[in-house]
This record gives sequence, structure tokens and C-alpha cells, in this order.
Amino acid sequence: MVAWPIEPETVSPSVLITDDNTAWREAVDDVLAREGFHTLQATCGEEAIAVVRTERLDIVLMDFHMPRLDGLETLQIIREEDHWLPAVIMTAHPTDLPLIKIQALRIQRILVKPANREQILQTVTSLIRPHELPDNEPPAGFT
Repeated sequence: MVAWPIEPETVSPSVLITDDNTAWREAVDDVLAREGFHTLQATCGEEAIAVVRTERLDIVLMDFHMPRLDGLETLQIIREEDHWLPAVIMTAHPTDLPLIKIQALRIQRILVKPANREQILQTVTSLIRPHELPDNEPPAGFT
């Protein structure tokens, strides 16, 4: 009997979209899902932290202005727990962002809302890597 090699399953990149604005969150989800991304949603920072702790993610999109925990506070907790996945901050007010904290949290992109389909896709696809890093290990160049 000949055993044929089994093709590995193709796993779609997994994206967490965190925003307290339901319409925006679902619009981003729709854009990414139509392109084959596996999407998860969180309505607040607390939900996002719970998802990061339990799911395999390739990237997280995080709203800056949210009640209780804002996007940067949420990413601070995620980073403190050694989750080094690529992060995008979404905001309608980019001048409100504290750039020193953005750099300290190693946030790779800022997506200005409202963004169109092409801007959303370009932002996400520019951060998806062809291979994954070992769990909990910062990307090369991040110390």
C-alpha cells in the first residue's frame, strides 16, 4: 500500500477586529471576510483580551477610543502577557494618538477611519507574514 503525502490544510489568516462601534466593526469584518480572512470581533478591550488569550490570531485591529479600556490600554495588557502579534490602531482622530506610546507598544500601523475597502485590505495584508513566529516571541528587531 502506498501512503500519499497529506496536503496541509490552508489556514486563513485570523484577524481580531475590536471596536465599540457596531457598524464600523461589522463593515471591516465584511471587507476582510469577503477576502477570505477568518475574522473575530470584540466590542471592548476586555473582550479583545479574552479572545487573544484563547484564539490563534495573526493580527489585531483595535479602536483607539473605547469606554473602560481604550485601544492602547488594551494593547498594553496584551503586550504585558507576551502576545506579540501585529497591531493596528483604528481612529478617526489620529492627532489624539500619543506617538511615544504607539512606538513603545510596537503598533505597526494606524488606520484612519473612515477607511475604504482598499485601505483596510492594504493595511491588513501588509502585516500578514507568510510564516508564523513561535508563540509569544517578539518579531525580529523588536526588543
